[in-house]
Amino acid sequence: MVRIALCDDDPKILDEVSQHIAQYAKRNNHLLLDVFCFDSAQTLINALDDGKSFDVFVLDVYIGKELGTTLAKAIRNRRIESPVVFLTTSLEHAPQSFETGTLRYLLKPLNPAKFDEAMDAALLQARKVGERRIKLKTDNGVENIDVSRMIFSEAHAHYQYITLEDGTQLKVRMTVAELLSMLMKTGGFIRAGSAYIINLRNVRNVSTHEVRLYNNISIPIPRGKHVELKKAFWDFQYEEQEG
Repeated sequence: MVRIALCDDDPKILDEVSQHIAQYAKRNNHLLLDVFCFDSAQTLINALDDGKSFDVFVLDVYIGKELGTTLAKAIRNRRIESPVVFLTTSLEHAPQSFETGTLRYLLKPLNPAKFDEAMDAALLQARKVGERRIKLKTDNGVENIDVSRMIFSEAHAHYQYITLEDGTQLKVRMTVAELLSMLMKTGGFIRAGSAYIINLRNVRNVSTHEVRLYNNISIPIPRGKHVELKKAFWDFQYEEQEG
């Protein structure tokens, strides 16, 4: 089920776009798309802060006295990478919208063919974002983490301490093998010794005795492990370029 957040202060537009989405789903083998309508930016923000999650955002540029671009920034500030599609009658705020990584900018009245193309692109991007996310039960509750933000994890006793790009550290009660099994489904991770899991996306170089990451953290590696790690690093770099 794909969850779509639709935000517009005009009930007629909410109904019209909901119908477009329903017709799109029907034309595409009855895709399971669940639409959630919000009549203000604040109600959508409240839903996010209450723990609700959405795979796609469809936002009007003018939501009452508020701008959809401001809402999109608030969404991104919450580290949500779900695709955003803007609907508007004016191109005035297009430049600001693309600063938030907007996927599409559609003019009203909606062109069905362009709307369908935007939905195709949004669902594809949503799937890619979803493939990078895992749910972990931390000391602060369940967190939905984008694995690309993870730098490395270190084991202590029965816990894994996961360091993210912004310096945040998550404490998770599980074994190294259990965490690695989850991460390997997304690709780009390798175990270094008995205690560490390293995100290959953040590796600067591999030497005989350590792996140096882009944040200047050095991870010690067991004797003889550097050949395997160096190969994994270069194989990953090649795959990323090919992709």
